[in-house]
Amino acid sequence: MRFPVLSSAPLPRACGCSLLCIVSALLAAPAAAKSKDVPHTDRPAESQKQDKDKDVVSPKNAEKYDIERIGSRGIGRGFNIYSLKREHQLGLNMAAAFDRTTKLITDPMVNEYVNRIAQRIVRNSDAVVPFTVKVIDAGDMPRAYGLPGGFLYVDSALILASDGEAELATVMAHEIAHVAARHATRALTRRDMTSILGSMALIAGPAGMAVENAGGVAGPLSVKKFDRDAEYEADLLAIEYAYACGYDPQAFLGALEKLHAIELRRSQDFAKVPGYHLASKVPFHGKIARSFASYPLTEERIERLQSEISTYLPTRKDYILDTDEFDEVKAHLLAAQTPILHHRSGDEDNKGPVLRRTADSDSDIANPPASNSHFQPTGVASAFLRQLP
Repeated sequence: MRFPVLSSAPLPRACGCSLLCIVSALLAAPAAAKSKDVPHTDRPAESQKQDKDKDVVSPKNAEKYDIERIGSRGIGRGFNIYSLKREHQLGLNMAAAFDRTTKLITDPMVNEYVNRIAQRIVRNSDAVVPFTVKVIDAGDMPRAYGLPGGFLYVDSALILASDGEAELATVMAHEIAHVAARHATRALTRRDMTSILGSMALIAGPAGMAVENAGGVAGPLSVKKFDRDAEYEADLLAIEYAYACGYDPQAFLGALEKLHAIELRRSQDFAKVPGYHLASKVPFHGKIARSFASYPLTEERIERLQSEISTYLPTRKDYILDTDEFDEVKAHLLAAQTPILHHRSGDEDNKGPVLRRTADSDSDIANPPASNSHFQPTGVASAFLRQLP
């Protein structure tokens, strides 16, 4: 049995104010407090870069993201109308719906392995809730899903697409970070406040109309900016959690580069759609698109992480990149998805491979529809149609 593969390369380094005003202040204050986290897109590129560098090394950030204080840093604090109990119930309801609509992987070998990695990351994180971990088969897109309240879903495609255990672990750490920082309910709180502000503007007369006009744009933009900042924070927390577990944080950059490659392929496909390039001719198209985007550009995330790795993480001699167990689980998943071919026995004239069929497909072949009848759906299609009125 071989030992875990290690990387030895060191890391680069408000007294008469109306309720409407109070709600407006609550909505604007968090955004103002976090305005330092992401540079304004209407500044020159050089100014943006200076803001990024200054933000990364600011004393405030250095204290908040001190890796030696993981678990006692207050990650997840902030204006939030959801209690931990309500947040857990929200996640529980979402998970129940997820389980009904998603194929779960029940293989004990795969589930035990993924759960062990996840729990190890949780123990080295700022999470204050226990985690329930499940492996799913949701398609070809390698991803994981962190639901509020401590529910983590890992797609088997992520395991197959990862080049090592460190890459898998860092992506899982990113989703665990979203839960630890309570990003989902904090974003929902902002959306609820935006909705309340809009409703109150309807009964506040002419002054309320002015607030509504301003909030109609500023509110959604504030929420989207929070979403982008949350993504940046989850990236930083992910590499910290992975580092605390002994994994190479650089592996997360590899995962993001794969995501960037997928995005580029999709952009090329969209570019083939007639009229697609007309949107790019609109003045300030890039700034408008980025202002209304919920997620930052992947290349910006990569650039930011490269700076954060050398800033927040102490240099370490060895890192875990891969393990025997990861290779075994990945091979096990691949084997389970590969059709099994058998040779016929006792037939010298026909030695071609025979594809093993499932019980459902065998019954369909053994009882074909009559040639003079209309098509009769079988299997899942039949069950679905029988439920129609």
